[in-house]
Amino acid sequence: MAATTFTIELDELLGLSALAELDGAPDGGVVGAVSEAKVLMRTALADKLVEAGLPWAPSAEAVKKRAAEAAKPVSTIRRLMGHQKVRKCAACIVAVAVLVGLWGGYVQRWNWTGFQQNGQLWDWLQVLLLPVTLGTIPLWIQGKEFIGRGRRAAFGVTILAWTALVTAGYLVPLNWTGFRGVTLWQWLVLLVVPAAVATTTALTSMHVRGSKFRLRLHHKAIVAALAAGWVVTVIGGYVLQWKWTGYAGNTLWDWLGMLLPLMFPIVVLPTLLKWVSGNSAGRASEAHQAAIARIATAAGGTSPQRHIAALDAAKVPAGR
Repeated sequence: MAATTFTIELDELLGLSALAELDGAPDGGVVGAVSEAKVLMRTALADKLVEAGLPWAPSAEAVKKRAAEAAKPVSTIRRLMGHQKVRKCAACIVAVAVLVGLWGGYVQRWNWTGFQQNGQLWDWLQVLLLPVTLGTIPLWIQGKEFIGRGRRAAFGVTILAWTALVTAGYLVPLNWTGFRGVTLWQWLVLLVVPAAVATTTALTSMHVRGSKFRLRLHHKAIVAALAAGWVVTVIGGYVLQWKWTGYAGNTLWDWLGMLLPLMFPIVVLPTLLKWVSGNSAGRASEAHQAAIARIATAAGGTSPQRHIAALDAAKVPAGR
């Protein structure tokens, strides 16, 4: 059997030695690091082979067959969408069209655009909030471990700036925002549909991938604070007649029509997906881990638990 030799850097050796020591390997030092490297390499190879639909140590014929399947021609639309220059050109065309439309609607007063009658920030929120939320929040939830501190700080600054803008829109007031006179009820109606769609998309995708989202302590504190604040506004709106809430005149039926789209993905959807699919995500995850364990054990004779643990340890978040 042919042997292959490769060199690892000092920091990699230190990391492998640390993992070997944490695993309680009886052979420490360089020997333990080499053993840990073999475990990680074999486990990663086994995982990639399972993803590619190939067995461990695939034959040349199996590789050629799989490569031929992957090399099948894709459709013209997919090929164009995957071309970087085409995407950039399409983005430039859309950007130019948007700028021309804004210039014509607000400067040249083209009536067919309807921009003159909808020239405040509140009007644009009703148009843009849903697609922007749908395109960002699910990605943040699914890939939260890949978001670095810099981006988290930028998101926090953006939220603070937006809060300051909304406050100024009511107190100064800034007429171009259109916030003056908008009640809390109108804000809830505006926010509930994007929140429901984004939550449904994120939870469905996570269920399909077999991943889970766990609320941390600060998440629970934020949810509790929002719930308590909402209860206070309900009491103020119906009992104390706070006009800025806009609750007066809204019945239980109105509340159900607004809140059910948001409660459905949080309360009903997880159980419904599990029941409809027969817990396919859980069974697929178990089968995937079992396949990796079988291949890795057959390759190196190490316990399946250690291979799976090593695979989890090897998945280091990127993009920090």
